Amino acid sequence: MWIDLSIFADPEKTEKATPKRRQKAREEGNVSQSPDLNMAVSLLVVSSVVYFTFGSLYSGFSKIFLIMSSSFSGAASMSISEAGYYLAFAFSTALSWLIFVMIAGLIGAMLPSVLQTRFVFSMKALIPDLKRINPIEGIKKMFSFRTIFEFLKSLLKVIVIGYIGYVTIAGAWKSYLMMSQQSLENSSIFLGNFIYQLLMKLGLALLIVGILDIYYQKWEHERSLKMTKKEVKDEMKDYEGNPQIKNKQRQKMMLLARSRMMQNVKNANVVVTNPTHLAVAIEYGESMNAPKIVAKGAGEVAERIKKIAREYKIPILRNPPLARELFKNVEIGDEIPSRLYKIIAELLVTVYKMKSEI
Repeated sequence: MWIDLSIFADPEKTEKATPKRRQKAREEGNVSQSPDLNMAVSLLVVSSVVYFTFGSLYSGFSKIFLIMSSSFSGAASMSISEAGYYLAFAFSTALSWLIFVMIAGLIGAMLPSVLQTRFVFSMKALIPDLKRINPIEGIKKMFSFRTIFEFLKSLLKVIVIGYIGYVTIAGAWKSYLMMSQQSLENSSIFLGNFIYQLLMKLGLALLIVGILDIYYQKWEHERSLKMTKKEVKDEMKDYEGNPQIKNKQRQKMMLLARSRMMQNVKNANVVVTNPTHLAVAIEYGESMNAPKIVAKGAGEVAERIKKIAREYKIPILRNPPLARELFKNVEIGDEIPSRLYKIIAELLVTVYKMKSEI
């Protein structure tokens, strides 16, 4: 049976989330993650800790109870204070072990969460939101796709956990009934192995559910961030209307244009200077109708033009009136005005003579 998921979607929200929308959601702690995966890893860590530490816990308890039982049987004397000491020691040992297991489980739950959210922590997610207790919004959420999916997922987890628990307990039931006839050591070993197997099976089952849930959570997260066309347009207006953004864009464009200009200096035939403040690079080739300006600048930019010219052994000629004229009246990429043809021609002839002499 095919279910059309589009019936649950907002028909107006058809556009993918913009980077700004994603960043805002991230700052609010609205990120994609699977709680089931966190629980699964936590269970696997706890089961492993129980498996590797239960033996040492049992050994410590066995020694304590052996000393106390010997005292009570008359083989050795023990005062009330000594008995209290051993009982307190046993209690603190058990408590320390439980705390260690709980810390391991907590770390096991936090690690996949941190990896999924990429170290996102937001206080905004902890601040109460009055919209969450809105009855109308609550009714809408009751019939949302997410609610239905979470209900079916919870039902699946109950079935899986119930089945695994039943199969595990049924398989060990006979051994459980015979525990009264076993020694304390064998009973403890059986109990430890039973807890380990149960937690490990539950952890592996939830791990599969969690891995599948990751894909759903990512899909649901993307769906929740979708925007209407109007929201996208409004965001673009805000972005483009921001004076700081405009200034940054202008600076970027200037830097890109300057970078391209500097790359064109190497194609020039000559660089005209005034000589310290201005520099204008002129290019001319047989296929060109007239010489053109490929780069120009003042101050620091002029120095960079001259530096590149020296690197590529392009002649640098001093002609202050011409440099000022070209810098003021001719834009980069434009051809030289016809009124300057004679001066430029004489300049190029001088350049060609210099190159022939070399």
